Amino acid sequence: MLTPITMREPRKLYLERFVFMAALLIPAVFRGGIRPLVVCALCVVFCMLCDWVCCKLRKIKYDHKDPAVLFWGLSAGMLMPASVPLPLTALAAVLCIAIGKHIFGGNDNLVFSPPALAAAFMVICYPGDMLYYPKAGEVIPVFAEYEGTLTRSVEYTIKLGSIPSQQPLDILMGNVPGAIGTVNILIILVVGICMLIKHSTSFTAVISCVASVCAISAVYPRADVSPLMSVFYELSSGYLLFGIIFMSAEPYLLPKRRAARVIYGVVLGYTVMMLRYFGQVEGCFVFALLITNALSGCFDTIVENVLYWKRNYISSFEGSKRKAQQGGIKLTDTQEIQLPEKYRYNTPPIDGKIKRQKRKKQEVPQDKEDGNEQ
Repeated sequence: MLTPITMREPRKLYLERFVFMAALLIPAVFRGGIRPLVVCALCVVFCMLCDWVCCKLRKIKYDHKDPAVLFWGLSAGMLMPASVPLPLTALAAVLCIAIGKHIFGGNDNLVFSPPALAAAFMVICYPGDMLYYPKAGEVIPVFAEYEGTLTRSVEYTIKLGSIPSQQPLDILMGNVPGAIGTVNILIILVVGICMLIKHSTSFTAVISCVASVCAISAVYPRADVSPLMSVFYELSSGYLLFGIIFMSAEPYLLPKRRAARVIYGVVLGYTVMMLRYFGQVEGCFVFALLITNALSGCFDTIVENVLYWKRNYISSFEGSKRKAQQGGIKLTDTQEIQLPEKYRYNTPPIDGKIKRQKRKKQEVPQDKEDGNEQ
């Protein structure tokens, strides 16, 4: 079954998602000064510049009004701390567009989420710049190098099995160290509800992913807290809630069918939690998203095969059973089963007897017959 988001044009979806995500810059600028805005703006500008260069190299037309590039650039900036060196923002933008988009052939051929690909590369190669954050509420110089003390996030504290020292209200309001766009939990929730109402994201994918995370974190808490607080800490730490709302439901990567999106969300939530329990690195959501993106097409195939099997086997069997009970058809031991065209192979007859075709008598050439007569 197709959902309302499937019938919408991807360009309009990306534009709406870009506007919704830009709302997270307001509290970020209010607490950290102009530096978060500069980091995100540089990511967007370098993404557009890299997209133009790649289009020239590939000799294709450059679309300067493509809102997907703007959305990916802003997403890459939101996943970075405000203290990140500015040259790394340019590197992240290049990775986001050159590797995430153009190396696979463009928007219609995406395999992985471009901002998730860029963030995963940056976390692996530059963990000191990506996983250490300035203190909450500290104003950072715009272009000068940050000389303050960097701290770790709530996700790191939970990974150690400890209870975060911050109060739940401070975590909701974003008064904790973290990436630019991922710490404002209350605003992310409000924006996420608005996106669900506007059909700017997939309800089934988001809810199934959140439900999977909540179920696992409630049953197996990583810290010595109640199941409810374990769910709260897991959802409000790291890239998780931001990624579920804004990055999981990529219009170009999301499965087409509703049932496939449920599987997609459950697999994404399960993968995130397994990486959090057994992984050795923070920012697990981007790695889990890359794994799930690679399997996205398989989920549609599984659902389509199940529906085909149900339609051609279960439904036909139930229909024949009803007709037989009503006396419409007579079932015998030698009744032949008709396979659908998709599964017709060179199978032997039902009785198991192989019928051999008689070879036709080869005609003797006319000149040989004449020679024999002579």
